[in-house]
Amino acid sequence: MKKSITIPFILPSILTPEEVQSVTKGAGYEDKARKFTVTRLLQYWCVSALEQWDSYRSGVDHAARSGLTM
Repeated sequence: MKKSITIPFILPSILTPEEVQSVTKGAGYEDKARKFTVTRLLQYWCVSALEQWDSYRSGVDHAARSGLTM
């Protein structure tokens, strides 16, 4: 069994929230979501890649164990 990553958010060590906002603004994208923002999506992608999640559907269980919430 793979050990779950206990560091819930790796993204801030790579991109600050301000940098994410700058990139999305530069791309002409306006983040209108209240809960599931671009930053949250990138956090999910980082953890799913590092933990090598099996599928999209298995991500629900993995996300909870990794400290990711909606």
